[in-house]
Amino acid sequence: MLCLIKKMKITLKSKPNLYFWLIAFVFFILKLTQIQFKFSDGYLYMYMAKAVLEGIVPYKDFFFASPPLQIYLIAIIKFFTGNNLLLLKLIPIFATLGSAFFIFKFMQKKFGNLEGIVASTLYLFSFLILLTTDYMTGIHLTTFFIFGMIYFLEFDSPFIAGIFASFALLTRLYAPFPIAGALVYLWIYKKKQILKFLGGTSIFFIPASLFFDAISSGGYLNQIFFFRLKLISGIGLSKFSVISFFILGDLFLILGSTLYIFFDKEKNKLALPILATLFSIILYLVYSDIYYLYFGLIIGFLAIFTTKIIFEFKDLKSFKKVLGIILIFVVLINSLIYVTNYGSTSNIPFHKDISDFVKNNSLDNETISGSFEIAHLVALESGRNLAGNLIDTNPKNIITNEFKISDVVEKINGVRFMIVKGYLLQNGELINVDQSIPMDFIKQNCKEIKRYTVVNDLNGANAVMVYDCKKKN
Repeated sequence: MLCLIKKMKITLKSKPNLYFWLIAFVFFILKLTQIQFKFSDGYLYMYMAKAVLEGIVPYKDFFFASPPLQIYLIAIIKFFTGNNLLLLKLIPIFATLGSAFFIFKFMQKKFGNLEGIVASTLYLFSFLILLTTDYMTGIHLTTFFIFGMIYFLEFDSPFIAGIFASFALLTRLYAPFPIAGALVYLWIYKKKQILKFLGGTSIFFIPASLFFDAISSGGYLNQIFFFRLKLISGIGLSKFSVISFFILGDLFLILGSTLYIFFDKEKNKLALPILATLFSIILYLVYSDIYYLYFGLIIGFLAIFTTKIIFEFKDLKSFKKVLGIILIFVVLINSLIYVTNYGSTSNIPFHKDISDFVKNNSLDNETISGSFEIAHLVALESGRNLAGNLIDTNPKNIITNEFKISDVVEKINGVRFMIVKGYLLQNGELINVDQSIPMDFIKQNCKEIKRYTVVNDLNGANAVMVYDCKKKN
């Protein structure tokens, strides 16, 4: 213990490390002030973690279109912390701080202390990071493992880098793209390290994949691979709209990275991040189902490139003063835009009211179902199970014909409450609901008992309806 305290004192005496942790603390406090329960698929993963703790197995007992690490990590945290959903919402924030630390150490060792501080600051206070860390998604854990891989590859620890790559692959299926860039980097610059890297990558990924595929009788491979192939083309948001939003939000980093690519004369020093970025861009080109948060794969690299081009001017007079002004400007502007325009977006101020109502007006063995952005949250808070173990009610399952509405109706047979988000017309009709919601079933079997107004929803919804399916109209 005394040795640990001494090491902590030494770390705190190191100014660059102290500055990094101060900046990280500011980011953490900002995020804490903005923690809200928002419409999100994050509650889906939290509920899956609850199911896992109850002995239910993904791919076998319920559909899940991603690798298993995220929900098992949430399950471990949930096991020790109980049903504290606010603590679980801190996971993306802590994962992001971990990514920032790897960026800081990478740039510090590669170029210098100040470069490390600047790059990690630009990353933490990028608009994308400020916005997406409000939501429990897999991108933040994935990027943490990717940046761990980048750091250890750069500084000649290929086996450890491979372990981080393995964890990334077990978190999300967009991880292979930057990992492919890392393999190309090794092939060009460090051929002797490829086998060690592949060994580390295989050590967890292959056994875990074989295990889940075996116990699910092939369900694992079908759900995380073949299902994803259906998403390569034909569905998804407008790429133009998503890319435009990304460019406008982090224009400074995109312009800085563009200048770096065209004008920096020492690009070989950042060959690994460049290749990881280029291969990540392939994802955006071939995949139709692109979301804004997917650009989290490259935002850290853009912060690195922008930092490098900024320091091309380090010999100019008053460079540090100008740099300080730039950093303060970026931090303040992005934080202000985030807090004023997006801090209250998609909030669910009435979630506790719904959860209390469900708990007080149903038996312990009665179930609920509904829109994946809120029904899972209500299930967790009220202590009620989702009907038929139908956990992944993402509308893509219906769009891709993985499920049919008739399958949904069969699974939710006997459900007590349906919680549905959509757009309520003046005549009382609810439209624009998720395609996985069986509205015909609801109209025939359920009675509206509660109605809540939704304000400032990203998807344009204006209401959440609660239906009791034991009380017919």
